[in-house]
Amino acid sequence: MKLQTKNTYYFLIFSSLAMVAGGMFLYFTIRKDINRQIDTSLVTEKDIIRDQLEQTDSIPNFYADFKHQIDVRFTGRNTQEYEIIDDTIIHDDSTGVDLPYRYIIYQGSTPRKRGYSISIMQSVDEKIHLLESVSVYTFGLFISLLVISLLINFLISNRLWQPFYISVRKAERFNILSDATLELPDTNIQEFKQLNRVIEKMTRKMRNDYLSLKEFNENASHELQTPLAIIRSKTELLMQKKDIRKDSLDLIKSINDATNKLFKLNQGLLLISKIENQYYHEVTNLSLVAVIRNWFDNYREIMQLKNITINSEVSSEGLVEMNEALAEVLISNLLSNAVRYNISNGFIEWQIDDSNLTIINSGLPLKTNPEYLFRRFNKESDNPQSVGLGLSIVKKITDSYRMDIRYTCQENIHQVRIRFRNTEA
Repeated sequence: MKLQTKNTYYFLIFSSLAMVAGGMFLYFTIRKDINRQIDTSLVTEKDIIRDQLEQTDSIPNFYADFKHQIDVRFTGRNTQEYEIIDDTIIHDDSTGVDLPYRYIIYQGSTPRKRGYSISIMQSVDEKIHLLESVSVYTFGLFISLLVISLLINFLISNRLWQPFYISVRKAERFNILSDATLELPDTNIQEFKQLNRVIEKMTRKMRNDYLSLKEFNENASHELQTPLAIIRSKTELLMQKKDIRKDSLDLIKSINDATNKLFKLNQGLLLISKIENQYYHEVTNLSLVAVIRNWFDNYREIMQLKNITINSEVSSEGLVEMNEALAEVLISNLLSNAVRYNISNGFIEWQIDDSNLTIINSGLPLKTNPEYLFRRFNKESDNPQSVGLGLSIVKKITDSYRMDIRYTCQENIHQVRIRFRNTEA
């Protein structure tokens, strides 16, 4: 959820609660004020009638209508003073409607010890309707104010947060391979100024670290490959001498094997470093089917030595946007593993559709968890020539292009599936 949306969400909740509480408070305050006015009117009328009763010792003439009823009578005996004011509902038989009333009942005695009672009822129906109308208008006013407040809050927040969103978008588009500096918008908000300073400092450090690492990798690759190549050539020359003893030849062969392994290790680590540092940033639209078929054409003799059967199920060209060299490395490592760890008279089956590449091959059961094979220097076999970087390189390539790779094994059947295109909506 966006910060602006969350801010609006909380503003809406608390504003609604505040307006509901304010509306209820206003309603009951007005209702209480209406009752107080009616009570004052009832008490005033009661006092006038009581004064006339006590002065004349007779029931005075008074005016009453349907919505204002007065009942005064003598009780015939001395009565203790008593007064009550309350609400009641009276059913109108002519209309079949229940009407709200406010009433006062007073009992007392005249100076001549003659008891009497005064009952006055005043309709509050019109005032209740007025109160309901006021409540409806007030509710409408609150809703209008709430909508206007939300709109104003959205516009102000959107304007205030605009420099932040611009900075985020520019930071997202920052390319560590580009020499262009990151230009962030000017703002007079202190927090956004601090954020821009942090982003500029961070991106500048990232660029410097990348250049330093790239330079180190290039130098290390160059400096290591030269002595390794010399060692390999010298050991090969030594092995070709006819007068060399067998024990010396075995030692030279061990040195040559270790040198070859070190050479492969250097190449693999250098490739992983280049992938991590986006060295292969150029991409092209290529067909995975074409890359796979080209690999099989080049390594057909190797598969014939193991008598491996090749099956294919192709329903798409498997078009992807990626670097051509990395695509070749990806396919080469997967198929090389399928051949290297296969069995005699085994099979390799590859399937490809619009979104998935699947490679299935026969082989010995795994001794470890398939997920561990993607870790660096994790080897399933005891082959001394294996450096344990093949599937690690594959994982780096798929991660760099946001592809999902899964490796499963059921007894003697191994399967690698790469989802190179997400088909979900």
